[in-house]
Amino acid sequence: MLTKLLSLLNSVHPLDAETESIINQYFEIIEVPRRHMLLKDGEICNYTYFMLSGLVRVFYIKDDEEVSAMFSEENDILNSPYSFYSRKPGYHFIETLQPSVLARISYKDLQQLYLRCPILNHIGRVITENYFVKSEERLYLIRNHTAEERYAYFLDNYPSLVQKLPLKYIASYLGITPETLSRTRSKIRR
Repeated sequence: MLTKLLSLLNSVHPLDAETESIINQYFEIIEVPRRHMLLKDGEICNYTYFMLSGLVRVFYIKDDEEVSAMFSEENDILNSPYSFYSRKPGYHFIETLQPSVLARISYKDLQQLYLRCPILNHIGRVITENYFVKSEERLYLIRNHTAEERYAYFLDNYPSLVQKLPLKYIASYLGITPETLSRTRSKIRR
């Protein structure tokens, strides 16, 4: 069941059979229904998840409005970075938008896995670096680009999500109103 996760890890650095076997011991597979909260505001994020199937949204509340911070689908890794790494209560909600199957590992077990298999420190760092690069791209986009440029970026980088997500989630992710997104979509047809 962890074939997809092992494939991702091997794409960063080849793993031997023993390391793959050890990884399999640490991950738990969970199946959750649509609209299931994996994390709520004020809780400590105790797990990192690997998406085997489904769709998940990470969001926070600002001025009584939900703001989408990230979407994860098959082959993505997700958590609430601030809470997971600081071990403090965070501000994110993590909600499934479709029935989902996830492989999860607790913070404690991840630390043990890093000790047992030092190559996973390297792999974990590369994956974390990629996450922060994407996060920085999104922040730059929101701060410095027009609504049309933001939506074009979303279309180019997340084409599979355009048909799966409600427009209000995409709009909040892009930092624009749903009305602005509707006007923008009519200008940009792909």
